[in-house]
Amino acid sequence: MRAVLTMAVPAARAQEFELAWKRAATLAQEQPGCLRQTLCATDTGYVITSDWSDEESFRRFERSPEQDEATAGLRALRTSARMEVHRILHHQ
Repeated sequence: MRAVLTMAVPAARAQEFELAWKRAATLAQEQPGCLRQTLCATDTGYVITSDWSDEESFRRFERSPEQDEATAGLRALRTSARMEVHRILHHQ
């Protein structure tokens, strides 16, 4: 499954945001079921994709106090956020 998070971040805070993402992504990578974390830049902020082997593993991490602590820096720097969760059907 893939979680897609779109976040608006002021350009002046971009470097801070990228460092905060690296810290959060490192923690996510250590979790059972995490396949990859990707950070993409847009004109107004960032798109984060988070791939997991199954939704249960993702939800367990998403609800954990460790995730809440690790992503606090991201929340402090964004001005808006939207998340979508998708089932991956095929990879080629």
